[in-house]
Amino acid sequence: MEVYRISKCAYINDLSGTGARLYGGRWNSPGHAVMYTAGSRALSALEVLVHIPLKTIVQDFCIATIHIPDNVAIKVLTKHDLPSGWQSLAPFPALQQIGDEWIDTARYAVLRIPSVVIADEYNYLLNPLHPDAASISIVDTQPFVFDQRLKK
Repeated sequence: MEVYRISKCAYINDLSGTGARLYGGRWNSPGHAVMYTAGSRALSALEVLVHIPLKTIVQDFCIATIHIPDNVAIKVLTKHDLPSGWQSLAPFPALQQIGDEWIDTARYAVLRIPSVVIADEYNYLLNPLHPDAASISIVDTQPFVFDQRLKK
């Protein structure tokens, strides 16, 4: 399976989850390292755009294609597994608790979660501290340019 991650080019090869560990995210609290990826290039781009206004984006982004071997176990969550209101844009501690428990139990290297941005699409969280994380690798990186027509 391949998943995708868009970030500043300086950090594109970093799969350590440091940013999420330092600042937390929708699915993890600060102190828990996790790498956020998406199931498609398009979803990866949208996930960036919902956090950074396009008019402020400097075109210094790259996209990584990340390979997850078939033998790596993936925990799958559907929208039916999540608490009511999980799509809220406000901070949602219950989702951070779900992610933190997934990281702490270390039973799965990957957690598939529904995207809030696009219904029926999925993001994939990678636990960089899981033993199977060593088999997850970046297979390609390329510059990524957000189309300027999106600024309209």
